[in-house]
Amino acid sequence: MAGKIYEMSNKISTKHKLTIALTIFIVIVIAVLWSSIFGYNSATQILVKQSPFGEMSCIDHAGFYFKGFGTIYEYDRTKDFYFNSSNEKVKGQSWEGDDTDEDDISVTLSRNANADISGYLKYQLPTVCEELIKIHMDQRGDRQLKHGLVRNAVLSAVRKTAPLFTAEEAKVTKIAEFRRLAEDQLIYGEYLTTTEIREEKVGEDEVDSTGRVTKKAESQQYTVTKLALDAQGQRVLIKESALKQYNIRILQFEIQNVKLDAKAQQQLDIVKEREMKRVAERTASETAKQQAITAEAEGKAKVAKEKAEQEVVKIREVTQAEKERDVAILNAQKEKEVARLAAEKAIEDAKRIRAEGEAEAAANRAKVQAGLTPQEAAEWAYKTKVGVAEALAKSSHPLVPSIMMGGADGKGGSTAMDAVGLKYLMDINEKLSK
Repeated sequence: MAGKIYEMSNKISTKHKLTIALTIFIVIVIAVLWSSIFGYNSATQILVKQSPFGEMSCIDHAGFYFKGFGTIYEYDRTKDFYFNSSNEKVKGQSWEGDDTDEDDISVTLSRNANADISGYLKYQLPTVCEELIKIHMDQRGDRQLKHGLVRNAVLSAVRKTAPLFTAEEAKVTKIAEFRRLAEDQLIYGEYLTTTEIREEKVGEDEVDSTGRVTKKAESQQYTVTKLALDAQGQRVLIKESALKQYNIRILQFEIQNVKLDAKAQQQLDIVKEREMKRVAERTASETAKQQAITAEAEGKAKVAKEKAEQEVVKIREVTQAEKERDVAILNAQKEKEVARLAAEKAIEDAKRIRAEGEAEAAANRAKVQAGLTPQEAAEWAYKTKVGVAEALAKSSHPLVPSIMMGGADGKGGSTAMDAVGLKYLMDINEKLSK
């Protein structure tokens, strides 16, 4: 009986052990296969999945996803591409690239000036699955996409832009335009260009003291590259951008530095020095011209001020003269009116006196006719005239106007008023004698 119990216990223990072992095996298998069945995606990535049967699909959401034993290819949604040989900070930004990035891009600028250009590009992949699958089919991975497609596109755009600018333009005066044109060729594609041969002097002509050219400066030819334009004045696109073909967006493109070689830098320094000298001369000329204009304006202002002051004095004197003239005319008119009234008064007095004299004369004649002797008649005539003269002398209204106008030489009256008064007196005496 004890043996049977022991045998049954042994069978149960063996079965339990097999169950535990099988469970452990299943857990191990699941643990091993979990990474092939499920996966986790970051929000910064887009995944391309190839199933065991070759079907391609995309995973663009963050979190867990069903992997299904497929092969997963990871692509960054946005990525930076640096072209910089130095790890020093440029405009506050340090070089953060890896072996998929690039050193400075060596270019040849206009007039055979060489330079190394550094900068960076930030780009974004499309979110449409078909476009992402196309990128994967052609590029076979994110690393090859960046180091192959993006790198070559940047190098091509920068190098095809460089011949359109001189060293001075790319380094100083047109750096923003250089960046913009390189970005346009990166986004849209390559533009058609034309070239032309130009000639310029090397140095300055030699002149003598009279300014006559004794030796002309040597000249050299150089090639100028320009963008070709169509009839509407638009750029001519001859090759579409590789980035545009895959709908890869350019988020940011920067030219951080343009480092000229020694020869190009020396030529640029000469141009700068010459330009600074020209600017200084132009500034001095403009200053002298402005000073001359200022002096002329000040002189004109001074002359105008003096003329204005003289004009004020002239107007004041003319006004005073006109005032004095008007006053003199008014006074003369007043004097004339007074003289006229005095003369009329004298005539009236003379008439009255004459009437009195005639009455007295008539009485005397009557007496003579009544029997006066010739001697008595003469005495009466004499007394009559004397009486008239005394009466005239005692008159409160003089027959001769008392207003006399002095002569211009200060020697007394010799005016028309004297003649008028004398004439009145003579007429009265003549009438009284009749």
